[in-house]
Amino acid sequence: MDNSKHTELVPMLQQRLRSSGPEGTPLGGRYGILLSFTGTVERDIVPHLLQLAERSLATSGCSRKEMKRVLFVTIEAVQNVIHHGYIDPSGDIALYLTLENTPIGFQVHCGNWMATSDASALSERVAHMNSLNHAQLRKLYIEVLCNGEQSGNQGNAGLGLISMAKRTRGPIEFVAEPPQDGVQHVTLTATIEP
Repeated sequence: MDNSKHTELVPMLQQRLRSSGPEGTPLGGRYGILLSFTGTVERDIVPHLLQLAERSLATSGCSRKEMKRVLFVTIEAVQNVIHHGYIDPSGDIALYLTLENTPIGFQVHCGNWMATSDASALSERVAHMNSLNHAQLRKLYIEVLCNGEQSGNQGNAGLGLISMAKRTRGPIEFVAEPPQDGVQHVTLTATIEP
């Protein structure tokens, strides 16, 4: 995959922003995009993104409890990209992140490039998480935690995804575009209901 894939994210994000949000929502209304980021991601940018997200959430009028849940999901989504995102030949990982206030709750949209095999595995994991109720997610979390499975620098074996599913209280959406040169553009959307 060449470096032009990173430049493709900007038009994709712009199209996504134009197509999101409820019909007829007036500008300056309660609902809309709170934060949007497109670029390369490294661990040192995460605190800055979270600070921006926290400021945006604070001005949206959400409760402190909602804010903590949204920030946690945002952290997990970005860490997922850092751990599993496609690293291009120049060593960069592309990310787009959008935080949106919608009538059904806050939505975190996180997209990046992934190796096709990783995208397939993540799709299966998300489908499994979505099939479990809250009690089953808690049980799975404890089982994975007790098994102590770790995959080197890739974090704990799915604990972040399980935690994300517990905090969303609804299905996590996962969309993978058709593969190109062994990689796929994927978008994970988590809705945090009030």
